[in-house]
Order: sequence, then C-alpha cells, then structure tokens
Amino acid sequence: MVATNRNLMRQPKQSQLIHTWGDYDFYLNTPKELTGSNKPFVYFYQLNPKTNKSERIRRYIPKFDGNKKKIAHSAKEIIDELLALLKSGWNPITNLQMEKEINYSSNLIECLDFWIKKREEAHANKAIGFSALKNNKILVMHYKSYLETSKKPVLKIQNITKVHIKEFLDQKAFERNWGKVTYNTYLVDLGTFFNYLIDMRIIKENPCSNVTKKNTRWDSSRFKVFEKDELLEISKILNSDKHFLGLNVATKLLFKYNIRPIEITRLQIKDINFEKDLLIIPNNKTKNGNEATFQLDKGTKTLLSEMTTGLNRDYFVFGGWNKPTPTQVCSEFFGQNWRALRKKYNLSPHLKLYALKHTSNYYDIENGASYEEIRQRNRHSNLQVTTLYIRERLFKNIIKSSTSELF
Repeated sequence: MVATNRNLMRQPKQSQLIHTWGDYDFYLNTPKELTGSNKPFVYFYQLNPKTNKSERIRRYIPKFDGNKKKIAHSAKEIIDELLALLKSGWNPITNLQMEKEINYSSNLIECLDFWIKKREEAHANKAIGFSALKNNKILVMHYKSYLETSKKPVLKIQNITKVHIKEFLDQKAFERNWGKVTYNTYLVDLGTFFNYLIDMRIIKENPCSNVTKKNTRWDSSRFKVFEKDELLEISKILNSDKHFLGLNVATKLLFKYNIRPIEITRLQIKDINFEKDLLIIPNNKTKNGNEATFQLDKGTKTLLSEMTTGLNRDYFVFGGWNKPTPTQVCSEFFGQNWRALRKKYNLSPHLKLYALKHTSNYYDIENGASYEEIRQRNRHSNLQVTTLYIRERLFKNIIKSSTSELF
C-alpha cells in the first residue's frame, strides 16, 4: 500500500489532529451542532489496494451532551483500541485479522520472512518469474547470514538506516568477492524489499535510496575481449567434448550472431527455418521487443539440425543432456555450463561467457567491418553502446602512423 500524503488531504474545519502513530494520523471530528444524527467521531485514512484510493475509517463517539472533555477522553480510548488492532495486523479495509502480518514494530527478520512469503505467492500467481524469486531468496539468505556471523542485533525495521545497509553490502562483497555489477544488483533487490515496506505503510523512507551504487560506466572488465589463443583453445575444447554439445552450439550463436544467452534459452525448434537457412526470433523472445532474423551459416545449421531432427517443433532447442525439451531452461543455464567448462579444463576466470559476444565484434572491426554493421548485428540503440563494450581492447592496439604523404 502507498502511504497517504498528509499534505494533500484537506481535513474538515471541525477536525483536529489528536494523535500520530507511524504514518497514521488520527483526527477527532466534532460537529458544530450535536443535533439529530450528528455525532463526534475519530477517523484515519487507509489505502484500499483494490481501488488504489485512501478510504476514511471512522469510529463514532457518544455525544456526552456536548461535554468536550468527555468526548476527547473517549476519542483517546478509541484510538488506543485502534492502535492495538493495527499493531496486531488488523486490516481496517476488510475488517479481518491478517495471519502473521508485519507491522510498525516488526523486526528486520520478521519483515524479510514475510516479504519472501509474499514473493512466493506472487510467483505462484505468475506475477514474478522464477529467477526473481530465486534472487530474492538468495538476498535474504545473505542478509540473515550477515546478521548471524557479525552478531549484529536484530533491529526493529524502523531503525534500519543507510549505514546498516552499506555495512551489510560491503561485508558480503568482501566475503564473497562480489564485483561491482553484483553489488549493485543486490542493492537494487534490497531497495525493492524496502519499497514493499513503504507500500505497507510500515516505514516512510527507503534506507537504500542514499546508498551509492558502484560506478561501472568505465569498468569494462566484465567485457574483456578474448585473446586469439584463448579463443582458439576454447573452440577446440568445445568441438571435442560432446558433453558440452549444447554449450558449443549456444556459444556459436552468441559469437557469430550476437544472440544474447537469455534469448537463446527461449529458442524453440519452430523458430528455425531449415529450408531458407533462417533463424527468426519473434519479438516476445528478444530483449528489445523487436523481431530479429539471422542467416544461418552451414556449420551452425548442421549442428542445429542434428539436435532437433524429428522432435516436436514446440520444444525448446536447448535443454539438459544436450537435448531439446518441452520446458524452457532457467536464465542461468548457460552460465552454469560455462563455469563447469572452465572448472573442468582449468580455464582462467577472466574468460566470461558474455564476453564472446564482444570478442567477435572486436575481431570483425579489426578485419574491416564497419561500426554500423556491428551495431546492427548487436541490435544496439547507438554506436556509443557498441564502442563501450570493446573500448578496453581497442586501447591496447598498436597505434600506427598516418599514411598521408602531404607533410
């Protein structure tokens, strides 16, 4: 739920603010004339998630013959009752008691556990994907591990600050050797958790908002271009080890056509037109939402044909045991296979799977391809993005003299 903006709420003239708890403001409304059905009442606002509008919750007070002291005293008693209900997890919109609901006084662990429960429900309802849920659970695991090993007190959720968040991320980054991108990813996920608590009206501000992300703009280490001998060695290994047949074909699609790993996991046999030697990725399977068509070379076509001949065309091309499967593999499938290959053959950890995409770009440019040609194949929005990925390797080139004879 989204917190009510008090400044935008115009209260009736006969209303006065008499109590505040967390993000809740309690008002006492006393009509000028207590005649007929007119009665004083206490009220506050609660967001209705179905309508996304704030609704006024009222509790009426006896008239007490207009005795203002008695009305004020009764109002405070009613507010105390409302607070007790809210703290126990009462939902004023549905008038139901929510099971194990978190509230203003919950601690960090309780809130993390509740969030994961809600994320599991969201996944069951197909509101979020499996990877998102998996990453959220890993984040919570790391956070709980940090609290346990550092023997930090489990703070009330209201007391979590920027300092606490940064200490957690810095400690885990050092312990697990996180890179800048991983650090930033966990920070964003943690921000999602605290935004959820803001929507629940449990906290007012996100402590992650003021934690600075790591600057990766000029950090191209994750795009480190392979040297020629490294490229030839890995190609030889993949071509000779049938255990990595699926990875071999996937890396060829990555290297030759710059098709992203996540897009490769979505490929189905029906996306391949063997008669016209075309691979057509529909718009619902590409990163940018635009359909992409690739002209297959003979070698790649042969490998894909060997993998898919005689199988249901709705099957996904890549699955376990180098065979197409009726269900799509997870987004980390090729990353896991790549790490297994590096471990088996004791390859350097700087050899990243995704860097194959930028490696082919660099050597194509070295062989005379234009930047615009490379941009189109990568489906980049502009040339700056294309250059960024291979910038580090370009700086290592030997600078040659001008060929002009004018001077």
